[in-house]
Amino acid sequence: MKKTSLFLGLSSLLLLSAPSYAASVNDLLNSNGCFACHSVDTKMVGPSFKMVADKYRGQKDADMMLAKKIIAGGNGHWDDVTGGVMMPPHPGMSMEQAQSIAKWVLSTK
Repeated sequence: MKKTSLFLGLSSLLLLSAPSYAASVNDLLNSNGCFACHSVDTKMVGPSFKMVADKYRGQKDADMMLAKKIIAGGNGHWDDVTGGVMMPPHPGMSMEQAQSIAKWVLSTK
């Protein structure tokens, strides 16, 4: 009985925290202008989030590498998609925020 109660309690916490996690990532994406150049599944100025996920998913420390690129900006990795347009840096974003975005991007399918 105790195990069932503990499981249900933890499950409830996870379910309650999932929408706030998604909302916080969505807030980060919106407040940092990510959707100006990216969409979930369509190439815009930059690659879609699904394209990024497909390229880097499964690579060791991909979330950390992408978080660093989000903060520092980047150029040259997607020239075939962007025509050489660089991703601007986001120096006001914390590593924790950038990693949240990176983990979300890597989870898109």
